[in-house]
Amino acid sequence: MPGPSHLDHPARIGPYRILDRLGEGGMGTVYLGADDSGGKVAIKVIRKEHAADPRYRARFESEVAAAQRVRPFCTAPVLDADPRADPPYLVTEFVSGSSLQEAAPLRGADLEALAVGMASALTAIHDAGVVHRDLKPANVLLSPYGPRVIDFGIARGADATRLTATGGLVGTPTFMSPEQLNGRDATPASDVFAWGATLAFAASGRPCFGGSTLPAIIHQILTAEPELRGLDGTLLTVVRAALAKDPAGRPTAQQLLQRLVSSTQQPATQPGTQSAPPPPPPSVHVQQPLPPPAMGSDESAALVERQYRLAAEAGDTAAMYNLGVLLKWRGQTAEAEYWYRRAAAGQQTYNRAPYQTAYNRPVAYNTPAPTHAGAHGYAQPRYNSAAVYAITFGVLGMFTCGLPSIPAIIAGHMGWVKVKRTGERGAGMAAAGIALGWIMVAFWVLIAIGWAIGDDTSGSTP
Repeated sequence: MPGPSHLDHPARIGPYRILDRLGEGGMGTVYLGADDSGGKVAIKVIRKEHAADPRYRARFESEVAAAQRVRPFCTAPVLDADPRADPPYLVTEFVSGSSLQEAAPLRGADLEALAVGMASALTAIHDAGVVHRDLKPANVLLSPYGPRVIDFGIARGADATRLTATGGLVGTPTFMSPEQLNGRDATPASDVFAWGATLAFAASGRPCFGGSTLPAIIHQILTAEPELRGLDGTLLTVVRAALAKDPAGRPTAQQLLQRLVSSTQQPATQPGTQSAPPPPPPSVHVQQPLPPPAMGSDESAALVERQYRLAAEAGDTAAMYNLGVLLKWRGQTAEAEYWYRRAAAGQQTYNRAPYQTAYNRPVAYNTPAPTHAGAHGYAQPRYNSAAVYAITFGVLGMFTCGLPSIPAIIAGHMGWVKVKRTGERGAGMAAAGIALGWIMVAFWVLIAIGWAIGDDTSGSTP
């Protein structure tokens, strides 16, 4: 969320107007900006002294290329970038909400939703051939629509050369894997370790590897068992597997996601292996149900979309929004817009409150607007009744000398606000009703003015 206002920020960066400074890191500064339409964006600008260094500029260009390869669900999508500008900058969607660093500890379904969202983000990141390298609570924002993994400030392609400023560690030691602390390059398994450490922090509000000094923390990570207070059941099993000292013994991000969304307990599997279901008794004939169709371009995308679709159809607004992002990214704009509207309708119960508030209390979702089957095979919202009244009164006003014009204007404004807030159809009817109403009002105003002026007889002769 926006921090204290700073007066030393630039007025514009590229085509974006700067509103405030959100934060500052080792590579640059993050600003809150606005595009030409007034939409808020986050703009990360590399430091000028670093931009002059070819190594830093190469690292920033790598960041841009990496971020553009990542599917946008559960991350902050990249909207624009200019790595060759002076200074270079990267523009992402602005995510409004508290960081996990501020919101922890979480409990129950909130903690499980966070685990699934972070695992979904890592699955998308790793599928793009990218390693985040600095996953930690401060880089997980809790938006009203679910967790978002942000800050690819030290992300790199898995096949790229490691770049550092001074040959030192790149990352936050408290959440770094043992192999990184031993000087080896980060891999997707290192992100899985950071996922486990971050989720353990979310459950307890404190790091799972404690220590008052940096050497003590590093010693704990390399030799001690993690403190997993606040975790139980499947979460405890999966987090413990993710925090294995040996990277070869950790599950992949996709396996994390599969374990978390599975309804049954399964033993942990080694990365790259599949666990076979137990065979049925010989005397019992089991008819296997047909699996749902694979909707994504690969197995992990299909898994994520199926889970989002099931949750969205059950009324989960976060899943509706995430499904819309995924569908829009794949070019299915019509269905994506439908799920965006459903999410906006259900989101009204949050009353624009910070995500931390929604996470720490039960949320009563609105009942979605009544729908009917549309031409695309999925449900569409009904027409708003106020918008229907507006166009009806507006048309009647043209044939009745304008008597229903005022009701048309009032109903039109009510319908317009309702349509924008709930996702119902009828914006055009509301606008037409308002226009017809004002036309008749203007007609009668002109008649009244003419009547008041009267006939000018000053120049006539008796």
